[in-house]
Amino acid sequence: MNPRTASTIPRSRERGSATVELLVVAIALLAFTGGLIGVGRLTSTRAALAGLAREAARTAANATTPTQAIRTGHQRAHQVATGYQLDPDRLQVTVDPDGLARGGTLTVTASYQVPLDDLPTMGLLPSQLTLTAHQREPIDPHRSR
Repeated sequence: MNPRTASTIPRSRERGSATVELLVVAIALLAFTGGLIGVGRLTSTRAALAGLAREAARTAANATTPTQAIRTGHQRAHQVATGYQLDPDRLQVTVDPDGLARGGTLTVTASYQVPLDDLPTMGLLPSQLTLTAHQREPIDPHRSR
């Protein structure tokens, strides 16, 4: 292209383009950062929930009665949730003691609502997600009652 024939844009029209480009990049970086924080929050909560379900199932599997299994499983789940700094109001734990017999299997299900509404994702993520973890704990076939 010949520099003489190329049309030149007046400098007054170029002034705001850098500001607009910076604004677009800043918004994209903000949304990306919010998404990364959200994924990190979900990942750490998923790991905490798996540990919580595992600990609750181990404790409940050592109980001698179904009522005791439910009570001790819930107590242990809330202790572990406190250690992981999970909000107990967002946590639901279910202990199924149907398999609480020698050679049986006890099941614990833990659900947690992860809040994401405080992240700057511009509506790309929902305000909260519910994560669930299941743990099946075998009952020792040789344990005494």
